[in-house]
Amino acid sequence: MRNLLLASILVVFSSLTAFAQDDLMGMLQDAGPQKPTPVFATFKAPRVITGQSVEHTAARHLNFVILHRFGEMNGGAYTLFGIDQANIRLAFDYGLTDRIQLGLARSSVGKTYDGSLKVKLLAQSKGKKSMPITLGYYGNVGVNTETWANPNRNNYFTSRLSFFNQINIARKFNDWVSLQVSPTLVHYNLVGPKSYDNMMFALGLSGSIKLSRSVRFNFETYPRLTAQDQLSRTGDKLYNYLALGFDIETGGHVFQLMLSNGNGMLEQQMVRETRTQWADGGIRLGFNVSRTFSFDKKEKSKKW
Repeated sequence: MRNLLLASILVVFSSLTAFAQDDLMGMLQDAGPQKPTPVFATFKAPRVITGQSVEHTAARHLNFVILHRFGEMNGGAYTLFGIDQANIRLAFDYGLTDRIQLGLARSSVGKTYDGSLKVKLLAQSKGKKSMPITLGYYGNVGVNTETWANPNRNNYFTSRLSFFNQINIARKFNDWVSLQVSPTLVHYNLVGPKSYDNMMFALGLSGSIKLSRSVRFNFETYPRLTAQDQLSRTGDKLYNYLALGFDIETGGHVFQLMLSNGNGMLEQQMVRETRTQWADGGIRLGFNVSRTFSFDKKEKSKKW
């Protein structure tokens, strides 16, 4: 009986010791530093639809993007619902580092060339002392090269310039939903009447919702906060840009299909020069297709 009691006491003591050790290890782990885990793929591509996302072209990679927008669907069967008309933008984005991207592009709208800079300032992470958002900057300078409407007057090169500056603030809430807010500043050196503002502020709102393993639904809109009543240089009424689209991923490649009321694919054209609206059928079918080339000797070429 005495031996049985002694054995029972030893078992209980051993169990208490084990529990105490586990509890102590847990306390030490909680108290010790934990490296935050990066959050990847807030969006599937560097563009949500036409506007920029917080994603970047990887370091030592060149991303070639073809952006294509057809004409307005309200043209009916005569224009094959806009298929007869088209505008295109060719863009080359190079990842200088994983956080710095340089770009060159040419748009058929305005025969505009532009250079861009994209910088990731903060990256979302999870874990102890994590960063709750991804924060980035995007800016470009565009040069309109169209023939002057009146070549006999004094035309200046500076009048061809336009500027775009944007802060992108995004959060991936889970594997299904990502949202982004984008305070935006657009500046055109040459506008319509002298009474018009050269500068316009807008607030971009965009997001992505996962529908399946390979398909995501995207949306983006850029409500203008200033210069809302101003017309285009040719006297056309201007509207807020709105686009709906899908990311379709096939074998590592992302094909983007969308509907939008925007004709221009350069960001400042998208925000300030949208001349049709959804309400009267001024909607355009479009797509983005890209191919990424690797200049990293340690890695083979890959696609978005």
